[in-house]
Amino acid sequence: MRSTLFVSAVLALPLASGVFAQEQGPPADCEAQRCAAQSFIAQNCPSCTEASNHGRYVSCVAHQVKAHVSPGCRGKAVRCAARSICGKPGFVTCNIPTDTCDLSTGHCVAHPDLMCSTDFDCGTRCRIKSSDTRCTDAGGQVGTATSCCAACP
Repeated sequence: MRSTLFVSAVLALPLASGVFAQEQGPPADCEAQRCAAQSFIAQNCPSCTEASNHGRYVSCVAHQVKAHVSPGCRGKAVRCAARSICGKPGFVTCNIPTDTCDLSTGHCVAHPDLMCSTDFDCGTRCRIKSSDTRCTDAGGQVGTATSCCAACP
């Protein structure tokens, strides 16, 4: 019993003092920070088409992100580089439908409030595929972006 109380007190003390708990403030605008870091990435890393190796490209981006993005947003920013085709010759972004369009009603099956004429009107998810053939074989359309993240303004 004493050991249980002691362990509980030892674990509760850091929580109360904020060692394990993080301060709750307004959430950071990670998209804005990621987009602001793009200029540093462009200056210090190879362009997507010039990147010779995906891992090196992501590493370069990670270094820039570490220097220019707040800790709570760094993972999201680096993930965009990881979810890109930079340094991956022949790879494509692929937009795959997430729902089916019922052509008889002109509405999406899972979201009947949405009107559609193709499955792509009902929503898509982006994936990286090793070729345009793999993309179309998966029922997708080859995208024009180099990353599955939203484009910066």
